[in-house]
Amino acid sequence: MLATLSALLRRRATAAVLGQATMALAGLVLQVAAARLLGAGGLAVFSLVYGALVLVTAVCSGMVGDSLTVLDRHDRGVRAGLHVWTALVSAAAGLAGALAALVTDVVPVWAGLLLAPACAAFVVEDTLRRLLMATGRYAALPAVDATSLIGALAALALCALAGPVTLGSFVVALLAGQVAAAVVAWALLPAGERPSGPWRRPALRAVADFGVWRAAAQTIRPGSLTLLRLLVVAAVGAAAYGPVEAARVYTAPMLTLVAGIGSFLLPHFVTLRARPVADSLRVADRAALGLVGGIATIGAGGLVLLPVLGPALTGGDYDVPVVGVVGWTLYAVAGATLLPYASLASVHGRQRRVLALRLLEAGSLAAVAALVLLAPGQAEWSPVALALGPVLAAVAVRQSVVLRLTDPALREPIRQAVPA
Repeated sequence: MLATLSALLRRRATAAVLGQATMALAGLVLQVAAARLLGAGGLAVFSLVYGALVLVTAVCSGMVGDSLTVLDRHDRGVRAGLHVWTALVSAAAGLAGALAALVTDVVPVWAGLLLAPACAAFVVEDTLRRLLMATGRYAALPAVDATSLIGALAALALCALAGPVTLGSFVVALLAGQVAAAVVAWALLPAGERPSGPWRRPALRAVADFGVWRAAAQTIRPGSLTLLRLLVVAAVGAAAYGPVEAARVYTAPMLTLVAGIGSFLLPHFVTLRARPVADSLRVADRAALGLVGGIATIGAGGLVLLPVLGPALTGGDYDVPVVGVVGWTLYAVAGATLLPYASLASVHGRQRRVLALRLLEAGSLAAVAALVLLAPGQAEWSPVALALGPVLAAVAVRQSVVLRLTDPALREPIRQAVPA
């Protein structure tokens, strides 16, 4: 029985990583296209737009996606609350995206207006993906992501036939891909899980009590990346930041591995919640060590292949910096160390304390700011500076939150009820 369960969990973890990999591949292909078609400066601007979309999606992923995984989504009030919060976040994201695009004038007016439904589509598609994960249908995720990629590339090809490919063309591609993926995700969900109702008497407070803290925590990493881009672009310019962003795109498989295991660990820790916390801590320790080892292996291989794959990524127009690749690898290692402990603590109702400690991640932005202001010619070291915060946060969460859960003498009662 135990061997069967272990094999099942390994299969689900593999499927979770595969599902995250296909989603990352869809985004990676578009970023490679931007790197080749828009140049270093265009890639930097596209990364800001795409990073903002990821940031907005992270808010809903924490607010709704984590809540539907941990809370009882079959309760009518909770279910209605999840529906309403999804509608509110997607509408707010669309409005904010359009306003930001129009005010900053990074895209034409028509593309800025299209960014509103593109933001909303990102949020809705991510919520449907999280429902597929919560129901254990990880195998369906590649079909959703393939649809997103095919739809985006088809739209980009049509734009290329109409004229030169611009940043606005990529906005159209993002919108087309996400809408198509959302339709497929809806179709692949079990009929009883599709968000078709109820809407009346939503338990907004019950969802918010858990989801707000998870949403805030989920925004720290994409928010830090967005602020890093803004800091470096403001200090040294888009063209100078482009190679650093190309290094991030090059190391994307490492961050995919981290995110894939993370999408599996949260529901897995929910299934272990009735068992002693020490058992879950051992799972978290093994997950952290395994992730660090896997990322280190991928990073070493990436450095060896950089002379070949780097020019393929950029089209030979500019180099992918070795220091940037090393820095993003260290950043992925830092995130891998933190993720299992943050997930475990959140499942046991300590999401507020986790959020407080994860603010250490944001503190590493001060190191980035000092670097680009004091040594603007060394901007390629900015990912190394950004990696300092997650390492400190991982140590703090494990030592001051998770270990307290394992000791009955130190364990505090959960003040915030988390329904099973």
